[in-house]
Amino acid sequence: MKPRHALTMTRCPNCGARIVPTPRELKQWRLAAKLSQRKIGAILKVSASHVAYLENGKRSPSGSLIERYRKFIRP
Repeated sequence: MKPRHALTMTRCPNCGARIVPTPRELKQWRLAAKLSQRKIGAILKVSASHVAYLENGKRSPSGSLIERYRKFIRP
């Protein structure tokens, strides 16, 4: 079993708490990159409806999904 490492920028450097971008921030990142929910879903390998749930605050993104978001969409 591989050890789990803390993901960059998803943990507070002081207390170690998980930092999760708000749904509004996720949507702003996507809009800044001029991508549709369908297109960003394809890039991140999730469905467009999952992206919609994240942007509406109905689901919390996993750490790995946040990292993929940040990799492809830099605010």
